[in-house]
Amino acid sequence: MLSFNGLRFVNVLLTIITRTTFIVAFILVMIAGVVTITPKYAQWRGLEHQRKEMLRRIDYKQNEIKILKDKQQRFKADPEFVEFVARQNRRARPGELVFVFESDKAGQ
Repeated sequence: MLSFNGLRFVNVLLTIITRTTFIVAFILVMIAGVVTITPKYAQWRGLEHQRKEMLRRIDYKQNEIKILKDKQQRFKADPEFVEFVARQNRRARPGELVFVFESDKAGQ
């Protein structure tokens, strides 16, 4: 049979083993968390970069659409702009007269 000192020694030894086990388990859980989270964080950063790039491209395209709509409106309303574009694209030469015909919307 174990004496009081022997039981005390076993109790201290079990306490040390238990605490060491908890510390090792905690460290392993932390390492597993870091190993799991690190690639996900890198993936998140890459996706965030892609999102910002797509938003930038969307803004650029929306600006292009606005410019084209403005030009389209000018083609409908501004005969001088039509003449300017015609001359710029060598469809009319300097000194030539450019006629702009209004479409007959009532007849359509």
